[in-house]
Amino acid sequence: MTRTDELTEQLTRVLAELRKAVDASVEIRSQSKAEAKTVAVIWETFLGTFIGYIMKKGRETGQNLLADISFRNIWRK
Repeated sequence: MTRTDELTEQLTRVLAELRKAVDASVEIRSQSKAEAKTVAVIWETFLGTFIGYIMKKGRETGQNLLADISFRNIWRK
């Protein structure tokens, strides 16, 4: 198995967990408007930490992981 195959498998596992988190978030938000704001803060913190880490690693290594990604293609899906 190649390193890129291993990366694909790892990200597939992570995506499955993120889908569970999205489903839980939708359920929580649908049940409580008060908790909807808390869910937003949780996601904001997660996404900020995740994107911040990508940017930090890019500065440290000179490898911008976002450079070759087409966000136009992502938003169309």
